[in-house]
Amino acid sequence: MALTLVLGPRRSGKSRVAEQLAAGLGAPVVVIAPLTVTDDELAARVAAHRAARPDGWTTAETADVVGVIDHAAAGATLLLDSLGTWVSEILWRAGALEEGADGRAAAAEVRAGATAFVAAARERPGATIVVAEEAGWGPVPPSGATRLWLDALGDATQTLSAAADRALLVVAGRTLELP
Repeated sequence: MALTLVLGPRRSGKSRVAEQLAAGLGAPVVVIAPLTVTDDELAARVAAHRAARPDGWTTAETADVVGVIDHAAAGATLLLDSLGTWVSEILWRAGALEEGADGRAAAAEVRAGATAFVAAARERPGATIVVAEEAGWGPVPPSGATRLWLDALGDATQTLSAAADRALLVVAGRTLELP
């Protein structure tokens, strides 16, 4: 069914916009949170996100985003929050974010995963909404790991955007429909 991409920089309001879209569809919502919590500050952020969601929404905390799609109830709305988190999780698990690591295999895994995600999302009967960081608007970072993440995220975002029925850009809490 419909695939919607909600893009924006950090703290732009993109998750709020995506949650409003999901809530407005009237179907059960499954939030896919592809994140391994590694410290107390991150745990507090995750807890705040959970607490802010409507009652009845479920959360799947896993990097297996295609697996969630394959097992989601027909007609449920899926909300992946966020693509950048999923990309960093893949790179982190592969050891590709370590300084000096060769991240080519992990970047290929991201590209393949994004393609598989699009295929699974297009085949399911319910709506799929993806929150994605638009992170590459600054200078080229000095860290190879950061450059790898930006490149992998950019590739994944372009894959999803090419297949999306709708793309929104959220900046400073304002939403622009992208053609």
